[in-house]
Amino acid sequence: MKQSLNAKDLILIGVLTAVEWIICMIISTAMSIAGPVTNVFYPAVAAVPCGIVMMLLLAKVPKRGAFAICGTIQGLLFLLVGGFWLIPVALIIGGVICDALMLAGGRATAKSMTIAYTVFNGIFAFGAIVGPMRFLQAAFVAAMEKNNIAQAYIDGMIQMTSGVMPFVIVLAGLLGGWLGAVIGQRALRKHFIKAGLVSLK
Repeated sequence: MKQSLNAKDLILIGVLTAVEWIICMIISTAMSIAGPVTNVFYPAVAAVPCGIVMMLLLAKVPKRGAFAICGTIQGLLFLLVGGFWLIPVALIIGGVICDALMLAGGRATAKSMTIAYTVFNGIFAFGAIVGPMRFLQAAFVAAMEKNNIAQAYIDGMIQMTSGVMPFVIVLAGLLGGWLGAVIGQRALRKHFIKAGLVSLK
């Protein structure tokens, strides 16, 4: 893809990324309130509705930089609301990697968009849950304690990320990303492509 991003593209990326992030925040808040058992799977669940928005974004702006900018904006928004620092790092790195994946064949296709979004959500699941709880547990627990999270809840998070659960959480993130991409592309074909608003190869 040789085309460069223009002002219209950047505005559209910003608006749709904000919508995607709001959806993610609503789901993550609801699942965290429900308890640690559901909290660890919020990246996987949020990936499904967010996939519809992301597929629209990528179909409207199938250009180099779109995925990277989306990941960077989301990362900065998480940082602004006090998210653990590994979350924005994962989103930014994931955005850059998946930007390259999406255009690996020279242009964005339905298949490359699906692969990129699937990988992106696996990276997000790692950065949001697995990385902090398994590799930076002391710092993450300290952050939760600073936010007055109950010890029983913290213990539940530790238990939910022990054993083989990190693999399950990342796998769930990948599955959620794949499902979100598939549903998103079906929505595009049903509502947007038929109307001539977007094209998808």
